[in-house]
Amino acid sequence: MSRTALLAKIHIGKKQLGLGDSIYRAMLEGRYGVDSSARLNQVQLRDLVEYFKSQGAEFKSPKSKYYRVPGNVPYARQKRYIAGLWVKLGWNAEGLDTRAKKQFKVDKFIWINDESDLQTLAKDLFSRCKQRSLEPEPW
Repeated sequence: MSRTALLAKIHIGKKQLGLGDSIYRAMLEGRYGVDSSARLNQVQLRDLVEYFKSQGAEFKSPKSKYYRVPGNVPYARQKRYIAGLWVKLGWNAEGLDTRAKKQFKVDKFIWINDESDLQTLAKDLFSRCKQRSLEPEPW
């Protein structure tokens, strides 16, 4: 992980844990002998992130807006259309897997290989786009 990303996590953790500036700087001084995270090396930055996690800070990775559909999967074009409608509706990519699991009993949307299931999903998303006055053509 980059230095910039680690520093960002540290500042998120500092905020989540409610550490005031003086307490934060005292903690840095006590653990690492410095008063600023900018003076920490890569190993110390990772250690501080892990310490914050042990204290209850949570660092979630950003959710992707897009669902990647490789060209070599069955019905790739139809799956890309469905993923495009999903994005048009403003939903995150992980939700497509959740829907596939609940509705079609497969862990990943990309694993749906029944054309009628894909048509059912596409029709539903198309209808939802129309209801919201969204152009149902994802491109």
